[in-house]
Amino acid sequence: MIGNYFVVLTLVVFRRLIFPLVFIAIPFRGYLRNMVYNYHLQNKIPLKRLLEREPQLDVLLGYYYLKNLHSNDRGMIKFRKISHLEYYSFVFFWLLLDDDCNEDTYDKNFNETIVNGERKKWMPRFIKTKLGNAINSTKGTITGNSFDLGDRRAEYPLYEFWSVLLWTIRNPAYNFNYKFNQLCTNEKVFSVAIFNRVFGWKYRNTVNGLKCYSWEFGTRRTK
Repeated sequence: MIGNYFVVLTLVVFRRLIFPLVFIAIPFRGYLRNMVYNYHLQNKIPLKRLLEREPQLDVLLGYYYLKNLHSNDRGMIKFRKISHLEYYSFVFFWLLLDDDCNEDTYDKNFNETIVNGERKKWMPRFIKTKLGNAINSTKGTITGNSFDLGDRRAEYPLYEFWSVLLWTIRNPAYNFNYKFNQLCTNEKVFSVAIFNRVFGWKYRNTVNGLKCYSWEFGTRRTK
């Protein structure tokens, strides 16, 4: 349990140092997402964001179909058998991405807060123009993040350098968070209170019959 604590704590710092590497992972994001989702589903390794979409395998068609949560279209993951070697060789690059951002590699709502001056008022005009163009490029595409859409996300790729850079600085390598800071395995749960601060796992909700927890680091203890 103590080992888990230090692993998660180290990863929180680590992912903020390696965020520029996201530009290496982005060209391969479609492959990486399919690989990770298949591996977790085939080996029954809980990945909370994916479990929330209640994946159902259609054996005849060879697809996992996903429940619509935030999407205007049904998501699907093409079934492909993933070996342990393949997964552990490339999962690091998936961790560099953020599969919960709404526009594949960035979030247009975050762009809008910069363009309209709600945040980062110092941003140069040429960057705001680029962010605005990226907002416009999302019109007419299907909505939803990669957990919603699975392989459908790759059919509507969205990329713009400044949008990706600013979003990644805000949420660096955020798949580390979905992989390591969310837990649906009771055997690994622990929590300690030090000076009225909580360190460990806190129950959040139940997904598909599994109790899920989020990582707490120094949050104030509540009764």
